[in-house]
Amino acid sequence: MTIRTWAARTASAGLLAATLATPLAGVAAAAPNPAPGAPTAPGAPSTSAARAAYDQWTANRAPRQAASRAAALATKDPKWTWAGIAPKLDAEQNALRVELGTLPGTIARAASNPKLTAALRAYQSRLGEYSRALATDRAARGTGTATWQLSNPAGKRLTDACNAVVAVGRTL
Repeated sequence: MTIRTWAARTASAGLLAATLATPLAGVAAAAPNPAPGAPTAPGAPSTSAARAAYDQWTANRAPRQAASRAAALATKDPKWTWAGIAPKLDAEQNALRVELGTLPGTIARAASNPKLTAALRAYQSRLGEYSRALATDRAARGTGTATWQLSNPAGKRLTDACNAVVAVGRTL
């Protein structure tokens, strides 16, 4: 091999190496940009986990809301009786117990978002308060000619807490 041939091959190999390295340099420069679905920066609330917790809360709340609406609708009938409304109240109390049982897991799932966690804890407190008030009121009025209380202040506080969770959920 002559020096001239060796120099040509070496130069060609160097050019080839430089050409191959150039696209890799472009890829390496783009690497600091996070890939889609990459975790958020430390300290920032995890939107996906918070959104999943909010969706879980919404799904777990739906059966209780349906039972509460059915019980409230039954009291609007002027001919309602305790015998007729009792199954609806039982269903509402059961739905309240189920929802209260799901909230600790939902709150734990929302731990990455302090605002959602705080709103869910307030909701949990109000839901327990509403459940106790409903049971107390039912025990006091659930017989004979006793009348059902038309408004439940604990229900209003529960609605306010629910609206607070929904407001946080809209930001996720």
